[in-house]
Amino acid sequence: MIANIIDIPAILIKKGLPFAIYSLPLSDSFTLIFQNNDQIKKVDILDIEEVSGFIIASFDSAKTREATIITPDFVVNDGDNYDDIKKFLDKIPENGDYNFLDNISLSKADYLDRATYLISKLKENELQKVVFSRVVQKHLKKNLKIKSLLRILRDKYKGAFINLFHLPGKGTWCGASPETLFKIVDDNVLTDALAGTRLINENKVNPIWTHKEKEEQYFVSLFIESLLSELGIHEYEQKGPVSMVAGNIAHLQTKFSIPTSSLLSKKGKFIAGLHPTPAVCGLPKAEAYLLIQKAEQHQRRYYSGFIGPWKLNGQSQLFVNLRCAELGKNKINIYVGGGLTASSNPEDEYQETVHKSQTLLSVVENL
Repeated sequence: MIANIIDIPAILIKKGLPFAIYSLPLSDSFTLIFQNNDQIKKVDILDIEEVSGFIIASFDSAKTREATIITPDFVVNDGDNYDDIKKFLDKIPENGDYNFLDNISLSKADYLDRATYLISKLKENELQKVVFSRVVQKHLKKNLKIKSLLRILRDKYKGAFINLFHLPGKGTWCGASPETLFKIVDDNVLTDALAGTRLINENKVNPIWTHKEKEEQYFVSLFIESLLSELGIHEYEQKGPVSMVAGNIAHLQTKFSIPTSSLLSKKGKFIAGLHPTPAVCGLPKAEAYLLIQKAEQHQRRYYSGFIGPWKLNGQSQLFVNLRCAELGKNKINIYVGGGLTASSNPEDEYQETVHKSQTLLSVVENL
């Protein structure tokens, strides 16, 4: 029975069809896109202007420059008539699954040891910043209810990009991302520099930012300024940094607005240049990327990649895949990380990842 758009994803997982369902920030409605076959299609990020659909890029696409695209064979909006979709899906056999893949989860002691090593490298001035992540594994008391998960995420995190996608053989992921990578609004392209993390109280009082957090934010903003300069773009608007609340934590955010006319035929280069952002990788980017590959035992997969609708329903919005989890029938892997600088404290950084994991833990524990 399909009574609501959020009834459909669980069916699509069983049918083994690629799909993505999402709710844009400050929206109450969902959009669902899915394919009529199980073929996973790829696109070079530099050629992104030539395609339309839902874009999914892994962390490693920074190296391969290859992203996955879910093509818009079916585009469904809240309140649509679902009769034709039901007729189509009734013909498809049920041979799909979540395709959950286990990953390595560090103990707290191992995390602190590795973080201490990375901070020592930063103090030697080898890098300005490196983002160190970990996996939080959670076994669920009951089988996952996709419908409830989507509804609670949307209601709890209004300002985030709520999403759930499935790629047959690759996995099923959900998230509530606070960070815009690339967004076209009217005649401008918007992107965020997001860094620094502080736990906030229930009264949403603005946090007091330390030198470490301000420095981290400065690095991220400077990176975007440098990239724009490399592309020959010098006319743009920059606002911030200001505090931005995402659930129970706040970040420092600087917003950039670039005239779309400045990025004609350069959108692919700009997106490829942004990814991975210093907020999820580090600076200098190449050196930080290599250090992450050595220090992290787990595979990041789609965590800290980017996702979003592209030339779909009149929208082109890509988000950094943060506050995300890999889903199984009765277990999930939550991916969290934090930016290390020379002034970082390993214990504080560990606690930051604990706070970030609550974005999704607080939801799945109440399903």
